[in-house]
Amino acid sequence: MIQFSKVLGMMFLVLGVMLLKAASSCVVIILEFSLWLSYLSSVNFSLFFDCSGLLFISTVLLISGSVLIYCSWYMDDEVYYKRFIFLVLLFVGSMVLLISIPNLICLLIGWDGLGITSFLLVVYYQNNKSLGAGMVTALVNRIGDVLLLFVIGALVSEGSWLLYESCLSLSYFYVPIILMFGAITKSAQMPFSAWLPAAMAAPTPVSSLVHSSTLVTAGVYLLFRCNFLLLNSSVGVETLKVLSLVTLVMAGSSALVEVDLKKVIALSTLSQLSMMLFALSLGLVGVSFFHLVTHASFKALLFLCAGVVIHSNHKCQDIRFLGKSWPFLPISMSCLVVANMSLCGVPFLSGFYSKDLIIELSLVKGEAGLIYFLEVLGTLFTSWYSFRLMLNLMYGMNKGVSRVSFSSESNILKIAYSSLLVSSVLIGWVLGLLVEQLNSSVHLFSFDKSLASTFVFIAVVSYGLSILYQSKAWSKGGMWFLATMWNLKSLTTQMPSKLLMAYSNAVVVSLEKGWLEKVGPQGTFKLISGISKLNQGYQQYQFLKVALLSLSFMALLFLLSLFL
Repeated sequence: MIQFSKVLGMMFLVLGVMLLKAASSCVVIILEFSLWLSYLSSVNFSLFFDCSGLLFISTVLLISGSVLIYCSWYMDDEVYYKRFIFLVLLFVGSMVLLISIPNLICLLIGWDGLGITSFLLVVYYQNNKSLGAGMVTALVNRIGDVLLLFVIGALVSEGSWLLYESCLSLSYFYVPIILMFGAITKSAQMPFSAWLPAAMAAPTPVSSLVHSSTLVTAGVYLLFRCNFLLLNSSVGVETLKVLSLVTLVMAGSSALVEVDLKKVIALSTLSQLSMMLFALSLGLVGVSFFHLVTHASFKALLFLCAGVVIHSNHKCQDIRFLGKSWPFLPISMSCLVVANMSLCGVPFLSGFYSKDLIIELSLVKGEAGLIYFLEVLGTLFTSWYSFRLMLNLMYGMNKGVSRVSFSSESNILKIAYSSLLVSSVLIGWVLGLLVEQLNSSVHLFSFDKSLASTFVFIAVVSYGLSILYQSKAWSKGGMWFLATMWNLKSLTTQMPSKLLMAYSNAVVVSLEKGWLEKVGPQGTFKLISGISKLNQGYQQYQFLKVALLSLSFMALLFLLSLFL
């Protein structure tokens, strides 16, 4: 089975490259299959492939191929390896269906498939932590499913649920807002952000898929396809803009104090998803999709590098005990540096082409000053925690875990890294050449251009100052507030449980142990007991009196009959 996953991974890589070339031609292909046909009605299943769909499918296949090859090294000692690969393939297949199905009803196959398989993969290790994380993930995704079903019901008057139709016969005030909230449950925006770091309980290869090009991007891709519906609602656009910016700042500030390696990368995913949704709220539909594709490559590479560090250090994920990895894992650390630099938007890496374009285009939109401040602050946080993570892993002097193996990095890792490394460096430039819609430029004033170009330098200075003054700058209350994602974890997981428990206790006291008992079992018992006591008293005293009176009356009648 390990050899099969390697071969399958190589096939996915080749197919992904072929689809990337096909996406440059911008050919629209519609395949429609008739599942049931009668004189009155018909049931059809459609597949829709255009430039955006083929490009995203090629990205998913490239990352899935690298992950499958990586799994043959990371999960080689797994007892149920066949089951794991089967779940990963179901996960990838659900995402491909989500991308290629244009009908909102049939799209539920991929949408629900992602939710079910993600739950099975998060609880794969079968412990309490995995089960709790899986339940949170599944429940939040169920909210999105319900909202999507509501949108389908609301659009029933249209007679069609095709996502590529750019106009509707009626105006819907509430449908774009509900669609937006349903999509952000998958993309973990406020107030549904708590499940994303919790999903790190899954194996690292799954995390690289979930947080790069599949589950968390499903909501962004749905809004990208339904942008004609979203952009016609000013309330939906403004709500999305506010939620994305608040999530961007929240995720970045929380990552500054997070010590779990995978959760830091998960929070970075959350911040980049916020950038995509912020671009969508500004009407930058193509640029948002551009960042969606470029982000997928370097984020998958970042997760694979983090998995090597964790696998080589007794499964330890605390960055306070992971240091000096550069001498032992040079290839992984080199790839991690490239992925981090691309995440920060260092010029001429893939992240620079899309992320810098979002920032520059937002500066010419004429938004309020607070919008720009939150955007710049969130971008600075991204570079800040990226340098913190990178320096702690490579040069940290806090090494506290002895390595499991001192052998050189496997050739399997080099193959898994290769395609993602090339994508992290070149995919932004290549897409700008191949896809005409993504080849755009912005002319800014010198101040705006310098502001967008100096984020990395400012973040390095901020990180150095935070190291020098960390004992004075941070209070315990502030650290706790940031580490709990602005108390969002307790508000969205613990507080609902406490409220439901309090409500259940009130119901038990007032109903089960209150008037329901008096009306029901206890009341019936008292009524029957009273009737029984009355009957018992009647049988003890009144029965004797009646018997004597009856005998006296019978004796009187007998005497009268004798004399008469």
